Amino acid sequence: MKTFTLRTIVRSVVALVVLLSGLAMIPYFDRPAAALEWRMMAGVYAPELSVHASEGALGSQFAFTGSGFPAHQPATLFVNGRYLGRVMTDEHGMAQFVVQSPTSRLALGHYDVTMEVDMNASATQGFTLSEDAPLVWAPDGFMGRLFVFGARLPQ
Repeated sequence: MKTFTLRTIVRSVVALVVLLSGLAMIPYFDRPAAALEWRMMAGVYAPELSVHASEGALGSQFAFTGSGFPAHQPATLFVNGRYLGRVMTDEHGMAQFVVQSPTSRLALGHYDVTMEVDMNASATQGFTLSEDAPLVWAPDGFMGRLFVFGARLPQ
């Protein structure tokens, strides 16, 4: 059986006292209460990305709403894995944006749009460009940044 030296016991007791007394939380005293939300500490988010229409004709606008993301963070947008741009989340972890589809026949097919914040929170939603579908526009009053992507074959 291993014997503990007096030095090992003293170090263990000091570490235990520091942890139990709350001294480990001193760096957080100056932070606002919202910054100490348990989700931030745990890195747990349940992000969702929704689109107002899942199918449209060439040249359609698809309005996306992201929710459940970390608040006040830049979110990176991808279409089929290719960089599209960035939006900022608001105080509730929400962001809105519009994706303008190309008009070229080469663009027909399915597209997946991903919104990602620091790789801890990401969500994907898709839409399909079809010749038989109606032309769709972002809903009236929808407040979101407009992103346009070029005619690329879907991956």
